[in-house]
Amino acid sequence: MRVRMLAAAAVAVLTVAGTASCGGSADDSGAVTLKLGFYAAAGDAADTTMRELVKEFTAANPSIKVQLEVAPYVKFFEKLRTQIAGGQAPQVWLSDGVFVQEFAARGALADLSDRVKTVDAAGYSGIELNRDAKGRIYGFPQGAQTPVLFYNKKLFADAKVAEPTADWTYDDLAAAAKKLTKDTNGDGKPDTYGFRAYSPGFTESWWPIVKAFGGDIVTDDNRKVVVDSPQSKAALDWMLGAMGKDGFAPDYATTEGLGKGVVHTLFATGRVAMSYGIYARTLPAVSAGVDFGVAPLPKGPAGRGNVAIVNSWVVSKAASPAQADAAWKWITFFSGEGPQRKWAELGEAIPINKKVASTALPADRGPAFLESLDAATDLGTNAVWSEYTEALAKRMNEALSGATPVATALTAGQKDAQEVIGRFYAGQTQ
Repeated sequence: MRVRMLAAAAVAVLTVAGTASCGGSADDSGAVTLKLGFYAAAGDAADTTMRELVKEFTAANPSIKVQLEVAPYVKFFEKLRTQIAGGQAPQVWLSDGVFVQEFAARGALADLSDRVKTVDAAGYSGIELNRDAKGRIYGFPQGAQTPVLFYNKKLFADAKVAEPTADWTYDDLAAAAKKLTKDTNGDGKPDTYGFRAYSPGFTESWWPIVKAFGGDIVTDDNRKVVVDSPQSKAALDWMLGAMGKDGFAPDYATTEGLGKGVVHTLFATGRVAMSYGIYARTLPAVSAGVDFGVAPLPKGPAGRGNVAIVNSWVVSKAASPAQADAAWKWITFFSGEGPQRKWAELGEAIPINKKVASTALPADRGPAFLESLDAATDLGTNAVWSEYTEALAKRMNEALSGATPVATALTAGQKDAQEVIGRFYAGQTQ
């Protein structure tokens, strides 16, 4: 999962998407040409595996010719918006899960609801997380991410602290984190922290904590911002305590000072003994040789606050009927056991094919991820997800940095985020 902020200018670009036509009916030989887009760095494992799967698909479906549109994440979506505006977008592409509702609300995507009815939905994770307020489905899951609690087994053993269990509460987490925080060189600053509380990637930070403490971010079909509540304040106060008076988590300034992206390496480098992390965080930990386990998120007053993002295949509304059929054939191929098992070998996402997920994930870590995914809600996705979460995160970070009182930041964050949503949906009938 990648969380990126979209330029406001993209709104106007996307508006025209649904009416552009790409042509693309079957030629005289009956062959259909399908442009397939996905994001990956050239030559990396995901790029290589996807190309191998495309070869398998075209070999099994000789009447479908696939042209690939591939670029690294940021460049891919920048180019995509231009392509959509010009009627040149791929007929099927891999979308970050948080963008599906955004593309759909602007008329860029085909409604897949009737096609989804033809598959056994019980065999796949994440379909319901893609359903919009009117019950429509515009994306079919490709891979899922949900945060769990990562813990370093060696650091726990060295500190003689019992490992996390499914019964842990936030009090248990704090008690263990205090024991795990160590100043080994005697300079008065911890060299190892018990827990990483703040992250600019809020999926692994304040979002699930707010929900666990009984607060919420958005309700009413994700159009009403409700983050300004006593429960949200309690959650942020807990985080501030962890980073302040209790001292078992690096504070906002320390974390930000490490540099962009470094926050996601704190666990793999042993700087923190525990951290919330999505499935993709297992890769750097494994690569670094960390002996680690995962456990469910701790229980708060309102539960665990599980949340998930489901990256999904989407089909252009401008695709011809033949291309749309070919696109759906690719989607069902990719969702099958063979491709899903091959994709799972990358270790970057939870397979959405439940049969594959039950056996492809590591036996000691898989259950925590799968149970968390089953219990998860969506990440407040709507047509302006990037813009409203950017506005809200700015205020939340002001609170977590100590620059603004928590209550003031929550009130301002709710107001700012609601204004973004209100501007878009005013007068909307979709």
